[in-house]
Formats: sequence, structure tokens, C-alpha cells
Amino acid sequence: METTVKNVLIGASAAALLVFAPMTSAKAEMSDLEVIFIEADKDGDRTLNKGEVLLVAITQFNLTDSDRDNMLEMQEVGELASDPEFSDNDANKDGALSIEEVITEKLADFDAADTNSDGMLSFEEVKNSYEIE
Repeated sequence: METTVKNVLIGASAAALLVFAPMTSAKAEMSDLEVIFIEADKDGDRTLNKGEVLLVAITQFNLTDSDRDNMLEMQEVGELASDPEFSDNDANKDGALSIEEVITEKLADFDAADTNSDGMLSFEEVKNSYEIE
């Protein structure tokens, strides 16, 4: 559950920002990030658009929102509530993340990762965005 929440909070939905890199015969296993990308890349074009990223973020939000009040409260995210990213994403500082706050953060993450400003995320762009977080 905490891994799911972390994806929502810091882009491991930022995980949703991953683009599958072609595998070579020497690479028998895919990384977790590549697997997440394959699932997120609904149109199969090996890039992620904002809609695909938001779909993953919203799905993860709904899975984490155990009391179905459209808020991610501290008790739902556990120790991740103490992560600075949680409070940074809590724009209204009410101690919980609304779906709107998560969407706003995912769009900002997308724009920051889209270094060539083409409106799509390549695997390299996403990989690089994880390295600086």
C-alpha cells in the first residue's frame, strides 16, 4: 500500500511517467518502472501523454483512498505523511491530499520531466526526472 501511495505522491504515478525502453536479449528482466510504463501506455506508442499519466495517478489515488472521502489523509498514507513531498503537495495545508492537489502535482511533474516540451514523455526524460528527485 505504501509503495502505491508513494507513486501517487512523488511521481512514481511519477512511475506513471515512465516510457518502456526496448529490451535487449542480454536483459532478461524488466525493471519495475518499465512494467509500470507498459501498463500506463494505453495507446502503445512507447511514450506517455498527460492523459495516461493522470489515469495512473487517479487510479492509484482511488486505491489508496480507503475511506472513499476523496482525500488521502495521514492514516491512509502511513509514514509517507511525514515525507516533505506530502506537505509540499498539500496546497491548502489541511493535512490531506485531495484529488485536485494530486492532479495539479502530477501535471507539474509531467511538465518538469518533459524537457524537450513535446507534450510526451520518453523513457529517458522520466528516468532523468527520477534521478534528480
